[in-house]
Amino acid sequence: MPCKGAHASLLSLKTSEAQRQENGKPMNALTDFLSIVGGATAISLLGMALVRRKARREALEASHEVGGYLLAIVGTLYAILVGLIVVSAQAKVDTASQMAVTEANMLTNIYHLSRTFDEPCRRQIRQDLYEYATIASSQDWARVEEGEEKEGTVVPYRHLWQDVTAYEPHNDNDKECYARMLDDLEELSDARKYRMVAAKSQLSPVLWSVLIAGGVMIVLFTYFFFVESLLTQTLMTAFVAIFLSMNIYLIYVCQNPYRPELGAKEAGFGFSFNANWFKDGEPKPAPAARTENSSPASSESPAPGNGNSAGSASKQEKSKNETEEGK
Repeated sequence: MPCKGAHASLLSLKTSEAQRQENGKPMNALTDFLSIVGGATAISLLGMALVRRKARREALEASHEVGGYLLAIVGTLYAILVGLIVVSAQAKVDTASQMAVTEANMLTNIYHLSRTFDEPCRRQIRQDLYEYATIASSQDWARVEEGEEKEGTVVPYRHLWQDVTAYEPHNDNDKECYARMLDDLEELSDARKYRMVAAKSQLSPVLWSVLIAGGVMIVLFTYFFFVESLLTQTLMTAFVAIFLSMNIYLIYVCQNPYRPELGAKEAGFGFSFNANWFKDGEPKPAPAARTENSSPASSESPAPGNGNSAGSASKQEKSKNETEEGK
């Protein structure tokens, strides 16, 4: 019964997740936690209550010695399996965060390298970068967080490749920047491809079956032990079920490394990222308005002809006075 209940709980959880994705609603970490941990704990306690009611105390106490050894073996093997899967899932989350940083950084690098390019190629590249950054942060990331694949950046991504590959460098500086831009564009492509694929990759159904079956077996082993106090045995069984189901929940969450609670988006396209950085050009300051006291330059200075006339007239008057004094 606990095994069937655990499988039913997982199926209902996957169904609810699919319905939330179809309706466009974001996945809720608290809802998933309560569904997995709460459901598994409730089913485990129900099974304990049924076994305690149906089985005799003497039969349960007789299996304590053998059950303890077997539980240690099964628990150790299950711990190794869960540890390997958790490490792999966490590595997937770390890779997703690093790829998000790479994607954002490559957009910035391409923008700066385009300064050496001539117009209109530079303007076209920066326009492609602005459209890519805007769509990626507002559409693509919102969809991959829900476990869906969204490729709204296909058009600006293709235009970016076309504009870059169509450019012909003219000098050594252009050639060096052009080669570096191609490398950055390849890294951008790899990061984008990983974001599109990682959100859809799921844990193998075989591994899920082994994980669930192993957890159910460990909980079943606890039923072979009898504790005088019902409250004590209930708490012990609940602790075991909660601990096991929390590991299952961790693996389930890390299947999609772009879930909001894992913070992969914040690493690259978070609050510190702004698509307006890639807008081409800066707004030029408006010319200063003329005040009432200001006047045109022509009115402030004498006309070129007037200044020369006044100078020649003073020279003629000075020479005339010197002639009279000489006489």
